[in-house]
Amino acid sequence: MLWIEEQIDAPSVKDLSSELGCSPLLSKLLLARGLSSVEKADSFLYPKLNHLTDPFKVPNLINACKRICQSLEKKDKILIVGDYDVDGITSTVIVSTIIQAFGLVPHYVIPHRIEEGYGLTKDVLERGMKREKIDLVIALDCGTNSFEEASFLEEQGIDLVIIDHHQSKGNIHQYPTILNPHLHDQEGTDWTNLCTAGLCFKLVHGIIKYLREKKNEIALTLSPKDYLSLTALGTLADMVPLEGENRILTKYGLKHLRHNPSVGLETLIKLAKFDTRFPFDSEDITFRIAPRINACGRLNQPEVAAQLLLCQDAANATKLAKKMDDFNEERKSIEAKLTETAHSLAEQKFASSSAVVIAGEGKEWNPGVVGIVAGKLANSLNKPCIVLAYDNGRYKGSGRGIAGINLVKALASCSDLLEHWGGHPVAVGLTVCKTKIDDFISAFTNFLDIDSNNQIQDPSLQIDAVLNASDIDDELLNEIGMIGPFGQENREPTFALKEIILDTKPRPVGNGEHFQFRVKNGDQSIAGIAWKMKDRIPPVHTKIDLAFRLKWNRWNNQNTPQMVLKDWKVSEEPK
Repeated sequence: MLWIEEQIDAPSVKDLSSELGCSPLLSKLLLARGLSSVEKADSFLYPKLNHLTDPFKVPNLINACKRICQSLEKKDKILIVGDYDVDGITSTVIVSTIIQAFGLVPHYVIPHRIEEGYGLTKDVLERGMKREKIDLVIALDCGTNSFEEASFLEEQGIDLVIIDHHQSKGNIHQYPTILNPHLHDQEGTDWTNLCTAGLCFKLVHGIIKYLREKKNEIALTLSPKDYLSLTALGTLADMVPLEGENRILTKYGLKHLRHNPSVGLETLIKLAKFDTRFPFDSEDITFRIAPRINACGRLNQPEVAAQLLLCQDAANATKLAKKMDDFNEERKSIEAKLTETAHSLAEQKFASSSAVVIAGEGKEWNPGVVGIVAGKLANSLNKPCIVLAYDNGRYKGSGRGIAGINLVKALASCSDLLEHWGGHPVAVGLTVCKTKIDDFISAFTNFLDIDSNNQIQDPSLQIDAVLNASDIDDELLNEIGMIGPFGQENREPTFALKEIILDTKPRPVGNGEHFQFRVKNGDQSIAGIAWKMKDRIPPVHTKIDLAFRLKWNRWNNQNTPQMVLKDWKVSEEPK
């Protein structure tokens, strides 16, 4: 793997460090993020909730707000249609909760991935409308491209509000009230990067503000802050850029999650064994909370996650959280087996191709986990990967991309072969009829063989700074924490130590997939951990270079710096 060291102009580092009163290293990390002025750097380091823009500046939010407030006033029957991933489920809970706060109990329905597929479909609508006559449907994290379903609701005389962040693929129906910044010329504004949970937060802010202006007594008792925890969950899980408003919402959402969780979230936090004495970070969500929520949708029971997040009874929340945990364990088992099978097929059939499409049949091919498997293949093979599972005459699944490749563009090139498709440049979902699967595989891979020529980049590792072992201390970790939370467009810094010799022989830990190591630092030593690197254990008596992240190791009432190894190589001989 190629290591690329970040090159920042030394005088610029010195000037910003002096003006901010921070270390040269923190100055360098800020400059690498394009924060060259004191004002931008200060705003980044110390984000405030009052930096959030007026919600009514988001195009069409005022219209969505007015239509929902009209239903609140008239006591309408409201149906919420969500989605089965974390963004969709947290959005469902956010909107359900604000409506309940004003005395209405909306009915919500979340698609069953296997039987109903993604989004606002007639099957989902019919299931949701069975119980009672509906006056308003609110579609969350879906609906922008649901032309036929919008026509169906118009014929029924049922109003439709759509809150979504997916790009349009064709003609947009004029009947619904659509809150989707991507339908407007809004490039460069913060809200174009919001996921649906973020847009729902803006909507909640708008509803409260709108009704406060009308002297609504309930609105005067409510605060948008109460929705920050759920917004942070959806934002981090959906991997949107952690810049601007997303950064503010996530930073404060993690604080609220730690200090003011709902009953359901508190139960989930305990189950995931969070140490609430210390601040939460992005990985706490993406590795410990989000998978448990997603597991419900992947195993076709997304309502369990929504029920937990809405739950106000501790005993019931405990039962629901345990059920989610069981789903997650089952998901991991299915995923491990399917990943092994898919990886083998990819090496057999697509070794010389610029992309991979694996289509499988049988019980082990669970449509709910194919997205994770596609992501793992894309990471390990460094090429776009689609994994599909057969169900009732169709292959359904997901694709994951890599830097430099736009999967939406690739699918658009062969959209005539697809029944349904959509998503983002690096993550897509699709359905292919069995009779067209071979043609699709050929068209998709051929397109990327041509389009990706010279675009697929060799694996590389960006090194933010080369350190001395003596630089690694509590103060450095505290400074790194100031630029978090980390995620898309705000990646966690990677550091390097050069020409070091390990203090002791690396020691296997856990199930043997991982190992611990130590590096000398004067009279002390610095601990390190390497996850899933049992096949790449470094030598002891040879000078090596290490590339790593820095994290707090919070164990046994200790709070010490720890290296998390990303790569290592034998040091080059001086020229």
